[in-house]
Amino acid sequence: MLLIAGLSACLHTTVPSPAGPKGILSFTNSFHDFGQVTEGDIIKHTFEFTNAGKGSLRMVRTESDCGCTTTEAAFREYAPGERGALEVTIDTRGKHGITVKSVKVFLENAEENIVELTLTARLVPPPHPKVENRAHATTDVKCRTCHLESGVGMQGAFLYHRVCAQCHGRKGAGAGARALNDVQWLGGVDDAFLREVTAKGQPEKGMPPFVEGVTPPLTGEQMDSLIEYIRSWGKQ
Repeated sequence: MLLIAGLSACLHTTVPSPAGPKGILSFTNSFHDFGQVTEGDIIKHTFEFTNAGKGSLRMVRTESDCGCTTTEAAFREYAPGERGALEVTIDTRGKHGITVKSVKVFLENAEENIVELTLTARLVPPPHPKVENRAHATTDVKCRTCHLESGVGMQGAFLYHRVCAQCHGRKGAGAGARALNDVQWLGGVDDAFLREVTAKGQPEKGMPPFVEGVTPPLTGEQMDSLIEYIRSWGKQ
């Protein structure tokens, strides 16, 4: 009786049906390089895709690694062979240099239920508007944000590239104002001269002050760090 009951139970056991065909979300390209982009621009790219599988799949949602990156797509079911598009928007305000963003696409009934997209851009500062007199760069309300206030709390190389490089060039190579990495010139000026010129400026040459008559002024410690950084070029 026990054997018969066991056989009867086996005969009535439900056998799971095989899973149906799944979809495959295939993007034409899963990587996009915007190339060179001006800092502050809002950039967009549209990724095109196809359901390359034998079954339908559903696009459920997307997830980005930063709040500056948003997506727009039709979150619905896609039949085999059906095409679609997903638009990604990146707000580059407040970002600098090389930026890399990723977007994850979450799916249901797909061979891979998460597909990742990657976007990159090389951000460069916007071109500086033509300035009639650079001597007002640290006192003019519109200019001092970049030329003075951006250096608050910084020292040395970081301070130089915040408030000096726009005129004197990267690593003192010169850019509208004299090159500071000229070894011969550096050998002919002392620290007192560099400190005085930085503090008071040279209006007749378009050099703005960074201490006298400006807010916030560079601190003594910042001045010393700048001079030390500038002097390092004469030792190379």
